Amino acid sequence: MNRLAQLTWFFYRVKVTTSANGLLYFLRRIPFVGKLISPAVYGFLGVKKFFAVIAAIGRILMRAAFGFLVFALSFLGSDLYITNYLHQPPLPALHTSAMLAATVWLVAFSALRGLFPSRLSVEPEALKTADQFGLSRQETIHVSAVSSFFAGLLSQGVLPLAIFAAMTQNPWLFLNGLGFFTLTMIWQQFTPRWGWQHQLRVRLGGVIYWLALVAAPLVLAILRQYQQLLTILFSPLAAVIVWLLVGLGTYYWLTFKNEPALLTKTILDQKAALAEVSETKNKNSEYFSTGTAMQKDMTLDTPKGPQASRLTGSNYLNALLFTRYRKQLRHKLAIRAGLVALAGIAVLAAFKLFSNGRLPVKDLTEVYGFLFFIMYLASFGRPIVQMLFVNCDAAMLYYPFYRQRRTILAGFFYRFWRTFLLNSGIGALMFVLFLGLYLVTPDVPPIAFYLVLALELLGLVLFFSFHELFMYYLLQPFTADMNVVSPLYKFVYGAMYWVSWMVLRSNLQGYGYAIVIGAAALVYVAVGTVIIYFKAPQTFRVRN
Repeated sequence: MNRLAQLTWFFYRVKVTTSANGLLYFLRRIPFVGKLISPAVYGFLGVKKFFAVIAAIGRILMRAAFGFLVFALSFLGSDLYITNYLHQPPLPALHTSAMLAATVWLVAFSALRGLFPSRLSVEPEALKTADQFGLSRQETIHVSAVSSFFAGLLSQGVLPLAIFAAMTQNPWLFLNGLGFFTLTMIWQQFTPRWGWQHQLRVRLGGVIYWLALVAAPLVLAILRQYQQLLTILFSPLAAVIVWLLVGLGTYYWLTFKNEPALLTKTILDQKAALAEVSETKNKNSEYFSTGTAMQKDMTLDTPKGPQASRLTGSNYLNALLFTRYRKQLRHKLAIRAGLVALAGIAVLAAFKLFSNGRLPVKDLTEVYGFLFFIMYLASFGRPIVQMLFVNCDAAMLYYPFYRQRRTILAGFFYRFWRTFLLNSGIGALMFVLFLGLYLVTPDVPPIAFYLVLALELLGLVLFFSFHELFMYYLLQPFTADMNVVSPLYKFVYGAMYWVSWMVLRSNLQGYGYAIVIGAAALVYVAVGTVIIYFKAPQTFRVRN
């Protein structure tokens, strides 16, 4: 027992110290403020103790806040049950209202903790602590489980129940409520061990658990017998039964003899599941899904023609990459162009049939904002960046020659040019579709409309061909195992959709917007090129 107490105290100190380090790391990542905090702060014991106390208090407050939040939602659920189902005004007595809310609270926790009764969960933090400090895995995991059990019991059960019992002056609310809450927590530890020894009986135990703690209260509530339900749950007999079950379940948990075998199997299964989830997540990640999908259909073609014989080094590597993915890129271009053409022709046909061919020239300029969103969806910048990293840069960035300024710029502009050609096909198709207005309306748009349209489409093609590559080279957020470690890249990645959507919703009119887009794109490309020249050799590398 003394050994477990020492291990509990040690594990708690490690957990608190880790929280303190995490809090210091978070503070050092805050813009401007973080630069004022020296890395030497990690070595100051007094500072770490202070932040450890702050982290511990914060964790306790978060748990307590969650417990009170669930209890408050239970009050709302009981109120909805009374007013909407029983068609009665809310109960005036706090005594009965709190008991009914506690019942909703207990049934919700019982249902939640009974979803996966035969699965034992091992905290990765406990396993990591045991391996780092050479401790017994079984004892460390046991201490972690007991600590989490009492922490959850205190913050989510004892505190809210004690306060509500004091408010209502009803000791049975606290005694019985805490007993049922503890029983739901014991159930999570009891059933995996019971199932290890008695695989056939664990299902019967699960059925009994659900019938007693979930189904029976719901049936009585549906039958409008909530007074009988409260009388049963908060009676002295129920207190005796539930605490007896808690005692038996706790004794079985703490004296289980096959703990090493169960933990070994649980750890192996959990690692395998985490590895499978991680692999699936990486393959299906929005940042790599297109690149990994394209990798499966890569061809073994090589660059041909008079220019191919003059290509060397990274220039040949880039040409080889785009040659081997030429069919896929053309296929994607055909799909995008087909969808844009189909939508454009449908709009022209509908305009011819339902608007009598009259063209509202004044409102026609609103389409400029709509084109920004269309180019965002149809752009090749994102799939090409994924293709480049998954199939080339993830391996080549480890070589110093590949990160030299001249090599980086040559590769960047070659890739930018190939992306520009693909996006130009979409932009040219959009321009041709607008020329179709000559066929469906006698109100021919003015030549200024088409000049500004051409300027905007050119600007959009430049922008979306350059932007993804620019952010990729400047931030390079990917790791070799296909993870994204740059929060800034994720923010910019998601923010571009928001910007495109807001431009679509702005209903901008006139030629000013399109002219600004064209001019801003040219400035963006010029400034971005200078930034890439000076910064890419330091930023374009595989993240750790």
